[in-house]
Amino acid sequence: MLFRFPLRTLLLHSLVSTSIAFSSKHTRSFTSRTMKSSTLPSFSNRIHRTLDPCVVLMKELIGQYADLWKDRNGIYSLAQGVVYWKPPQTSITALQEAVNDENNLLHTYGPDEGLLELRERLETKIREENNLQNHQVMVTVGANQAYVNTVLTLLQDTDKAVVFKPYYFNHVMALQMTLPESSLLEGPSSDDGIPDLGWLEERLKQDSSIHMVTLVNPGNPTGTLLSRETLQRVVDLCRDYNCWLILDCTYEYFVPDGSDFDGCFRDPHVLHIFSLSKAYALAGYRCGYIAISQQAPGLYGQMMKVQDTIPICPSRISQTAALGALDAGRDWVRDKVATLDVGREAILKALEPLEKVMGGTGAMYVMGKLKDGTDDQEIARCLVRDYGVAVIPGSFCGFPGWIRVCYANLPPEKCLEAAARLDKGLRELVG
Repeated sequence: MLFRFPLRTLLLHSLVSTSIAFSSKHTRSFTSRTMKSSTLPSFSNRIHRTLDPCVVLMKELIGQYADLWKDRNGIYSLAQGVVYWKPPQTSITALQEAVNDENNLLHTYGPDEGLLELRERLETKIREENNLQNHQVMVTVGANQAYVNTVLTLLQDTDKAVVFKPYYFNHVMALQMTLPESSLLEGPSSDDGIPDLGWLEERLKQDSSIHMVTLVNPGNPTGTLLSRETLQRVVDLCRDYNCWLILDCTYEYFVPDGSDFDGCFRDPHVLHIFSLSKAYALAGYRCGYIAISQQAPGLYGQMMKVQDTIPICPSRISQTAALGALDAGRDWVRDKVATLDVGREAILKALEPLEKVMGGTGAMYVMGKLKDGTDDQEIARCLVRDYGVAVIPGSFCGFPGWIRVCYANLPPEKCLEAAARLDKGLRELVG
């Protein structure tokens, strides 16, 4: 058994068969109606079959071996997708001024949909940068909550939703915990991270219950930037088959050559999700937003029910940080993103011993294919324990036999050190 973590982690969807059997036995012990009355009521079957949070598992794995590396600069994490830089000074200043203002309202509820000033700034941004005219913005507690908003607003039990492998695990988790097991359809992608649109078209033709398609662009975990032509075909297919399209644009600024992001569409059946966590280093503040066309009558109002139920409203302190960050602007972000080139190239070189590599054209990720039959979770454990570097096993993303590597977690000089550890580990383990 790979991860020796608490019982909850033994329920992981993609663990090896012995672990699955173990978790199934314990699941039955919780749900049996013949047990003594002192036992707890059962848990939701949907939550049992929901993937465990892999980033949490990797952090626990890092903690398990941390003492082995405390005298060698610690374990370098290339696992969780996060940037190494801090928020812009404009964000810090805005927070300081708000806290020191004796008339501040930071302790009070705000509008469910987000502060008016922030929404106006974001609506200006999506008009000018993303060419999204006549769209309303709803501010959410990160992009993950924005996605949950779409799932709960758009889908019912008889509907099906499509994601493409390798998928972003939190999207799959949101669908697993809210819908029947049959609702989730996992489509194939090429080894360069391009969704198989022939497969999508055939499924849409055959199954009228498909109601939503999700794409992340630039991709997480693929690290692949999809072309405008590819995206347009998906937009057209979803319109032709009366299906919602969710475009997660969290990594819109993470395009290595510095070109403008061209991945948004005005069509009313397309919803766009954005985040300030990555570009502006506001991950801990949890501030994202969703753009909804005003040509989708009633959608914004219906989604407000979800918004009021989950966060009630985004926190004022987070929105204050976001307003300050927007003052720094896109050029500040571009300068930061440009510093990732060194780490990206080093990671790509470290992955050369592997059979195939995808990514490096967008977002902050690269994926590498291990030799056939290699246990990606075992490789991940060995990399942490023996080489002091952490990655995400591809099996968490529906892509067993691969690994996902993030090159934005560390400043360039430390990313070079982490890449050297990764290179050594892969050459000795699978080279």
